[in-house]
Amino acid sequence: MIYEVEDRWLHIDISSLFVKTIQEFFDEYIPSKKVQHLLIQNKQILLDGNPVKREDDIAGMKLDIMIYPETYEYEEVSLKPDVVYEDELFLVVNKPKDVLIHSDDDEITLNKMVESYFIDKNYLSAHPLHRLDKQTSGLVVYSKSPVFQPLLDQLMAHKQIRREYLAFVQGKMEVGKNMTIDKPIGKDRHDPNKCIIYRNGQNALTKVRCLACNKAKNYSVLLCTLDTGRTHQIRVHLSSIGYPILNDTLYGSESDLCIRMGLFARSVELYHPLKEDRLDVEAELPNDLNKLYLAGLK
Repeated sequence: MIYEVEDRWLHIDISSLFVKTIQEFFDEYIPSKKVQHLLIQNKQILLDGNPVKREDDIAGMKLDIMIYPETYEYEEVSLKPDVVYEDELFLVVNKPKDVLIHSDDDEITLNKMVESYFIDKNYLSAHPLHRLDKQTSGLVVYSKSPVFQPLLDQLMAHKQIRREYLAFVQGKMEVGKNMTIDKPIGKDRHDPNKCIIYRNGQNALTKVRCLACNKAKNYSVLLCTLDTGRTHQIRVHLSSIGYPILNDTLYGSESDLCIRMGLFARSVELYHPLKEDRLDVEAELPNDLNKLYLAGLK
């Protein structure tokens, strides 16, 4: 797709599209019927400057869409997000440890940090496409456009957004070993903050590969890929096979090997609907985890 973004508008060169009607364009890029209706009703989708109907052929030179139709009330906070990648649709930030993504309290959250980053362009949406536990650090992907957000949510639901984590765990595992943990997860009836392996729980599948191991200090570094996205999935799965994550006090125990819980969302891979290509983003490990990783390679 050949396009450019100017202020709130996306301008698309019609010759670069492979759909024939406005409805076909909606079906391909904007699956929300509500968003489709509002774009037409508010004259926020135009063909060569003219309002359109669903059945109209896409003919002419340029298709214009207002992809940032809202204005939000954002407040400035003292902490700024660590931005790893940004374009017209996505903002990818590196979440610090011990920071919630969202909270109803007055504490500074990752959402508030991102909203503050957008304060001079408060027509940009700060919508996280997925979550990380408070103790987990690493990459979180935000949608900047409410018009394309339904498509991005759909990609997430259909497992077309791939996330990889590095887990620093207690115990020695053979380097290069691969395994798949396929165990259902449910809420612990005795502890509302905890999840457990539960026969009648939700299906949960985690793929694991050992990248490094330090036998002297009894820890391993595991690459974990989620096939599902259950609450505490990696933490519960690894604990269930005898490899609890370092400093995971809910499913393991404290460790002096690092200053955080040893779970880091290292990379994300997703399809970019405008660039029509895969987007790969990777974050650098924090110093304490990087030292453990390097020491495990020796």
